[in-house]
Amino acid sequence: MKNIIVLSALLCAMSGFAQDKKNDVAVRKVVPIEVEVLNEDPIKINAPTLDLKSSLITGFKSGNAKLIARYFSANIDISLLEKENLYSKSQGEQVLNTFFTEHKPSSFSIDHEGKSSSIKYYIGTLTTSKAKFRITINTKLVNGVELISHLTIEKED
Repeated sequence: MKNIIVLSALLCAMSGFAQDKKNDVAVRKVVPIEVEVLNEDPIKINAPTLDLKSSLITGFKSGNAKLIARYFSANIDISLLEKENLYSKSQGEQVLNTFFTEHKPSSFSIDHEGKSSSIKYYIGTLTTSKAKFRITINTKLVNGVELISHLTIEKED
């Protein structure tokens, strides 16, 4: 019975990914949610979640590197306090997680955003327990999906 309930929940979650072939690309972002299965530990399935901008705000406010890294391109250029390097998606998440461990966020706001052809950018202010930082995020469209290609974190004077 447990397997049937779990399988049903997963099939329902996956049905949201079906798309009409006439449309270019349909993208649905997902996030784990907990589902209780008859007197047992909760399990996680995927469900729709926030868009990129909302995820950036939530991720930086809470110091959630995993939420932000969902939108990293396969390789991401990170400039962190004047040290720049190209990282894989998982390495970039680790770098950001280390930053959040050292600088616990207390607030974040996007102060400006703009667009130029297929490139979009966000500029924000991150306030942490130690200092204020200027965050610049460059995104690009990859197969119709907006992904972060460059992340810059600079200490404000």
